Amino acid sequence: MEELTLTDPVVVPETVSSSYKVTSLILNFGTAYVHIELVDNLGVLLMHDYTGQVALDMMKWMNTANFSVNSMHKRILQKLTNDGVLVGTVTGTPDPPPPEL
Repeated sequence: MEELTLTDPVVVPETVSSSYKVTSLILNFGTAYVHIELVDNLGVLLMHDYTGQVALDMMKWMNTANFSVNSMHKRILQKLTNDGVLVGTVTGTPDPPPPEL
């Protein structure tokens, strides 16, 4: 297969992801599907999906959870950690709601 050898190679600096934040959560009750999007400290997107009974259990848990002690974001991050998708510790406090438009 053909390839192009660059005259001036593109140098990509080493990057290190050190944290993630939840940016999007989609719950589809009809198809038993949960889609989670996170962004790391470098702006790189990570996506993870749950389907079937795992998704249904997660949606039931989220629908009935009391988020006064632990936020929904914290619980999502803990779920991803418990499932081995991410490794780490959840820190910080919930963001305040955005100002009204």
